[in-house]
Amino acid sequence: MKRIAYSGIEGAFAHVVARRLFPDAIHVSHKNFREAYDSVVSGACDMGVLPIENSYAGPVNEVVELLSRNELFVNDEYSLLIIQNLLGVRGSRLEDIKKVISHPKALEQCDKYIREKGYEVIEAVNTAMAAREVTRKQNMSVAAIASLETAAIYGLKVLDEHINERDDNTTRFVVVSREKNS
Repeated sequence: MKRIAYSGIEGAFAHVVARRLFPDAIHVSHKNFREAYDSVVSGACDMGVLPIENSYAGPVNEVVELLSRNELFVNDEYSLLIIQNLLGVRGSRLEDIKKVISHPKALEQCDKYIREKGYEVIEAVNTAMAAREVTRKQNMSVAAIASLETAAIYGLKVLDEHINERDDNTTRFVVVSREKNS
């Protein structure tokens, strides 16, 4: 069975893409882009799914730099429409929320919504970690901004959908491997 590397934890956008492209593979979480990339270079994983560019935030510079090392082949691309949602613990209501947790880029993508609601902002390493933190805290006044897939994984309630400012927010991911067209 193929092993697919991605950066982040279960529910991160890279994990969502890895599951969509390789539903029957083993999905291997890594702390960061470099570790995911290096796991493919070393052979610990067969392929990696890495974000290369976001239509809203621009290139993912660290991944571009890793790819410039020319140790791996880019064999496929996948564009994921990024839809951010407000996720709270079971029993919470939209009017209960005072703080939101998410990745800085997700917070930026939802800035107008956050300002209109008057939420305090807390940054997280990624959207999935934000959702996991909200689940752990079980605080009805704290919500995460993340995907619907992440809500399902962490048992969170969707309080508001599609809260990002732009409808055309996509992230382009690349699939890398040691061999061309593997």
